[in-house]
This record gives sequence, structure tokens and C-alpha cells, in this order.
Amino acid sequence: MRLAGRTVITTGAASGIGRAIALRFAREGAHVVVADLSDDETSSRDGSPATARAIEAAGGRATFLRTDVTRPEDVAALFEQARQVSGRIDVVVRNAGIFRGSPIVDTTPDAWDADLDLNLRSHYLVNRQAIGVMLEQAAIDGVRGRIVNMASQLGVTAPPGHLSYSVAKAGIAQMTRQLAVDYGPKGILINAVAPGRIITGYHPGEADYVEKGTVDAATAYSLQRTPFWRLGRPDDIAGPALFLASDDCTFVSGHVLMVDGGWTAY
Repeated sequence: MRLAGRTVITTGAASGIGRAIALRFAREGAHVVVADLSDDETSSRDGSPATARAIEAAGGRATFLRTDVTRPEDVAALFEQARQVSGRIDVVVRNAGIFRGSPIVDTTPDAWDADLDLNLRSHYLVNRQAIGVMLEQAAIDGVRGRIVNMASQLGVTAPPGHLSYSVAKAGIAQMTRQLAVDYGPKGILINAVAPGRIITGYHPGEADYVEKGTVDAATAYSLQRTPFWRLGRPDDIAGPALFLASDDCTFVSGHVLMVDGGWTAY
């Protein structure tokens, strides 16, 4: 119960990594505000209840708020409504994004803008709103709030053909460091998790890898690059995010925690 009595916003929490984080945080006692475009995204995949309902069915507390994190007015409304849960927001996990990209000569200006809008600008919108709210809160043991951003191993390496995604993730890492420097003196701890290849069901070939153990070329490449014996799972990210969101993290700030099975060490 490391988050007992805490109010947590998790964006992109309808599926994948965001869902795993929301479920884990709820088990640790948090009231989880599930923010996404839809709370039913996972139901059509594996038949499991949507995130907020799954939390409540397990005896936890959750509130679903439909949010488009690329729209400033949606982000402002999310925080205003979330603050009504307990009068404060203790933790914000900024997770939503999309994995796509192309070489620069094949990347149109419109595609570039769309990718960075979701994968980078929305981080700016959520962090800006979170910090504004947290600055108004009383500190608890010197901490006014914690923010956990979602970066990527691809923000420190250069994946072939994924220009906009890797640039956005590099930007998130630098944003995290900059905000930690700017707002650490005010009692806000800001860190990021940088996942490696995580099996979320979005990439081609993942279902065959999970169900049959067979691999396509992209999965084989990821396995070859990952020193640990398997690829990642959403729950592998929930644990590190929990550490950064909990009282166990009291003197860690501006850190980008690689959770990639050793990819960036190789």
C-alpha cells in the first residue's frame, strides 16, 4: 500500500503500459484517475474489463475521464476534475503516445507535426498543468508532487526509420531533466521511465511471439539486441514507475530510468 491515500493521474491508461501502471497503482492503494480517449480499448482485445472497471472490481478506486492529451482544454479539464477527488494530485504519469515514423525524406510536414503533437507537445501540456497544480499544494515531507514521464530507449539510440518518434522521446528525456532542475527547489520530483521493446499488442508479429513463440524480422532484431532472454511486458514498466511515484523515491529527480533488458548497455 505504498500509494495509500494518494490521487494519481495516469494518461493513456486504457491499454498497454498505461493500463498496467494504473492497475498496479490501484493495488498499492491509490485512487487512480484513468485518462484516455476511451476506457474500452482493451476490452476488444482480450475480453478483460476496461481499466477503471477492472480496478473497481478488484476493490480499488478509479475514475475514468475522457481526455485528448493533445488538446489544452482537455488537459485543463482533466486536472480540474481530478483535483476534486481529494483536493490534491499527488502523482502524474504521462504515458500516452504512438509508435510510428519514417526516414526524413518520407516524412511529410503534416506527419511530423502530428507525431510530435502526440508524442512530445502533449507531454509539455500535461507537465505544465501538473506543475501548476502541484505548486499550489502543501508539501508532504518536503514533496508537493511527483511526475513520471514516459521516454524510451529510442530516445538515446537511433532506430532506423523512426525519426519523429526518436526525436520526440529524446525531447521528453531532456524536458524531464530541465523541469526537475527548475522545480526541484519547489518540492516537485520529476523523473522518466525509458522502456525498451515492450509487448503491448500494437506491433505486427507480437501475437505470434506471445502465443506461438515465433518471431518476425522486427521481433528477432529486438531479441538479438536485448541481452536479457525475453522482451518486455507492460508489468515490467509498472514496477519502476511505482518506485518513482512512491515515497521510496525521495532524492531521485531528473533521472531517466532505462527499463530495456540491457538494450542500451549492449
